[in-house]
This record gives sequence, structure tokens and C-alpha cells, in this order.
Amino acid sequence: MKILEYTLGLPPFRRGGLPRYSTDLSEELAKENRVYLMYPGQINPYSKKIKLTKKHTKYSFETIEMKNPLPVSLGLGIKDEKYYMEKRDIKALEEFVKEIKPDVVHFHTLMGMPKDFLEYLHRKNIRMIYTTHDFYGLCPKMLSKNPKRELTNPRCSYDCMMCNIGPSYKKIVIMQSHLYENLKESKLIKKLRSKDKNNISQNNDSVILSLKEAELRYKLRKYYLKMFNLIDVFHFNSSVAEEYFKKFLPTSYGKVVNITHKNLKIYKKSRKIKKSNIVIGYVGPYDNKKGFYKLIKILCELRSNKYTNFEFHACGDVKNMSIFNKKWAFNHKVLTSSKMNSFYNKIDILIMPSLWHETFGFSVLEGLSHDDICIVSNNVGAKDLVAPDLIFNTTHELILKLEKILSTNSQELTKLQNMSRSKTLPIDFASHCREIKDTFYR
Repeated sequence: MKILEYTLGLPPFRRGGLPRYSTDLSEELAKENRVYLMYPGQINPYSKKIKLTKKHTKYSFETIEMKNPLPVSLGLGIKDEKYYMEKRDIKALEEFVKEIKPDVVHFHTLMGMPKDFLEYLHRKNIRMIYTTHDFYGLCPKMLSKNPKRELTNPRCSYDCMMCNIGPSYKKIVIMQSHLYENLKESKLIKKLRSKDKNNISQNNDSVILSLKEAELRYKLRKYYLKMFNLIDVFHFNSSVAEEYFKKFLPTSYGKVVNITHKNLKIYKKSRKIKKSNIVIGYVGPYDNKKGFYKLIKILCELRSNKYTNFEFHACGDVKNMSIFNKKWAFNHKVLTSSKMNSFYNKIDILIMPSLWHETFGFSVLEGLSHDDICIVSNNVGAKDLVAPDLIFNTTHELILKLEKILSTNSQELTKLQNMSRSKTLPIDFASHCREIKDTFYR
């Protein structure tokens, strides 16, 4: 087959589950198919003409940078909405499709892509697939009786990636430049990124938008809904993602297939859980929507209520927080992929307490593969892999589960460890890719 994958970019410049999955998928599919991977690249603010440039990479698939795309906000929020739905000259995209004649176009995101291209593919009867890595383009306010009125407030639910007032168009242009790509990991740029995120958060606390601005925001949300309605089949990566998407697109057609990534295998722990010192872990940003603040509050309460037989280990963020001043709490900050194996092996229990709806979450899959007991909120898509008894809805339920674990004996902890999965893990990546091809591409 000839397959065109559209993604945010390649690791390590683009981080997270989306780039990792789309890159791994493209690499595996390229073994038996002709695969092209396209991503939104740098913007020339004085040009509306899309250009395609072939990039030389280490991968076996062909990599194409789409220059002069629409802005890519990466979930930071949106400002200067008009630029996100600007007209683009898509002749280069049309010519590329005519040249390669793809059987399918698989979208892993809509960021940066003009609606005109999806309309062109629809007219040409080229099959379009969309994998639900996040909820970008879907705003809960669009489900209300008066969305335009509600859009005057930049605050929204944890799931919304659009309502926050994000970086200006000028900043987005810089962030999509090749210069920024090369300097992204420098100390100066990291410091500026952290400062910019704080400013965005503070700006949203005090701003009320005019009805004219809200109208523009409404048009942008309609723009994305039109794009979603052009998709032929949705690859829902979890039951959580399917339920959320169908609130906005009730007639959408698709199927749930949990995702995975390559180089994953089952690790059997050689050590038993010590009741005297249970190691609790957390992976992800140290922020509110991931439930991190709620979790550390619960752990502090447990320590003050006689349960002192545990340590807390966290990784995934560079922040230094007061919780890590305690003797029983440890901050591993951001770890490389190679060091994550050691982290998962060190912990006994992985807690993912997300307040927002996570479409999947590789951390749970990786934790389960390392024989960790995974306790997750009902909002985590990877709950599809977790035993029902380890899923919680409320703070009270999480506290009860932790109290039970901390007060039980080692033998019962081992039993719990052995029954923490609800089904066989999707470890075989080659089999997963065949399932994607057979289920969605044909």
C-alpha cells in the first residue's frame, strides 16, 4: 500500500505519545509498504503558499516537511485566531497526492493542516483515518446553548486545548522555525518556555473577551468540526476517547484499538513488594489537570494518619516543589527512555489520577509491562487495560484503595500485582500495526 501519515513532527523535537506512536507506526509499516510521513514545519509569514521539502532522516519512510502550514499551538492555547483558519495555496499538496497516489491518509493531528486539503482528499475519494491522540479542535463550550457567550471567557475544562489565550502568532512563527528547533534544548530557551507558560496561565485569570473576539473563536471551532466531519474512519485509541469524541460527532464511524509502541516487552519483577516500604510512583507533568496536586495532598494526609510505610517517587517534570523537601518524596525530574525502565522497576504502584480525559496514556501501559500495580482515574484511557478494582472515580475512592493496600500483607500485595491487568497487553508492535492496517486502511 501507499500510506501518507500526517503528524506533529519527529522525536526528539516533538515529544510525547503522538510523535512517538506515529513515528513507530510509520517505521513498522514501511517494512512492507510505501510510507510517507509529513509534518508542519516552518512558516514564512509573508507567504500563503504551501511548499513541500523532503528531509533526510535515519528512518526508512520518506519524511516531508510542509512549509508555511497554519500555526501549531501544541495545546498552549490560541491567540490571533484568524491565522489558524487562513486560506493557503495547497497546489503543492495536490500535486504530491497526484504523484504518490496514496491509498490512505492517516491523520494523527489536525494542527497546521488547512481544511482545504481534507476537502480535496474527500473529493478524490481518498480514505482518511484519524487517531484520537488528543482533543485538539473540540471545545466543550460548543455543546452549550449559548457557546458564543461562553467563549468570552478564556477559561474552559481541563480537556480544552483552545480556550486559553496562547502565544501570539509572531511567537508561533518563531517556535516553528528551524532556528528554534536547533536551540530548543538550550538552557535559555527552556527558561523562556517555562516563563511563557506561567504568563499564559496568569493572563487567562483576568481576561474577558469581547463578543467580536468570541465570534472569531466560534468560527475556528466550527472550522475544526468541519474537518472532523470529513474523516472517513476514527481510530479511537481508548473507550474514553470514543465516548468524548462522540459527544461532538455522534455519527462518526470508528473502532477502539488501544495503542502501543515498539521495543515494549513484559518485565517480571524479581523482587517482592515490601509491606514495610511500598514505593508509590507518578509519571507526568506536575500540574493540576493530571491530578498531581490532588495526589500529593492525599499522600500527605495518609502520612499524617499513621500510614508511613511508603515512599513517593515522581518523574516527568523539571519543577522543584515543596513536597520533594520531605524525606519520603523524591523528584527524578525528566528521565530519558532508557532510564524509565529503571524507574518502573523501582516502583511498586503507579498512580495516574488525571482530572482531564486522557485519550490513552503510555505510562500505564509501561507500568503494567513492568509488573507494577496501576491505579488510575476513570478519565484515563489506558484504564481499558487495568483491572476494574483499580479504577477510581472520586478522591475518597482513591484514598480507600491506598489505605487498603498500605494495610494489607505482602502475600495479598503479590496477588494484587498478578491480577492488576484486565487483558493481555498490546506488546507485539508488529501485530498492532497489522491490526491498524487491516481495520482502518483497507
